[in-house]
Amino acid sequence: MITFKIQGNKYKLPTTWDDVTYYNYVALLQLPNSLTHYINLFTQIGLEKLEKAELKNLESISMALSFLTIPPVMGEGTSKMVGKYVVPKDVTIESLPQFEDLRALLNKRPPDLATTENQMLFADLCLEACAIYIQKIKDGKYDDKKVPEVKEDLKKENCIEVIKTGSFFLFKPLRTSMNMRLRFQTVMQRLKRSLQDLPGYRKSLDFLLHSSKQEKE
Repeated sequence: MITFKIQGNKYKLPTTWDDVTYYNYVALLQLPNSLTHYINLFTQIGLEKLEKAELKNLESISMALSFLTIPPVMGEGTSKMVGKYVVPKDVTIESLPQFEDLRALLNKRPPDLATTENQMLFADLCLEACAIYIQKIKDGKYDDKKVPEVKEDLKKENCIEVIKTGSFFLFKPLRTSMNMRLRFQTVMQRLKRSLQDLPGYRKSLDFLLHSSKQEKE
């Protein structure tokens, strides 16, 4: 995170995906390609106020947010941590209700990530899958009634930790079946290609600056 002075007040802006919460990740999926909207999201300064403001450090702010031009790297497996919770190296599912709840989620997955609606659905499924696994770590015993509370808490955690871990457990039932291994690999390859093309993550810094200047004019 880095601190900027905007309109006489200090605000913290993210400089890497490690600074972005799940909540903000989902919000980014829905935002237009506008630097004004990004500043609004991370500072909560009103859009009307920003549109009238003169930002002397505009280029520095654009540079700080330039990481948005590169998709977040999720990688393989799970994160070592999700917030304050440690994810074991041996990520086995021993609770049958937990396994069945994950399998039910898997059946809801979108066929692709070509639309914002499908991207948000996939993100929500990852969040819930992560909550299903973390709830057992948190309470020591799986209880589906406590999953919604954990799900809300995880929205405040780092987006990469939640999405990466959640996607692993979302596809865990598919991966568990030996007969489904090839299908799982095909699905994951397709998913990786789709993630690289997510709207909102292939913008250039030049475009951000250009967009901001146009709005001020």
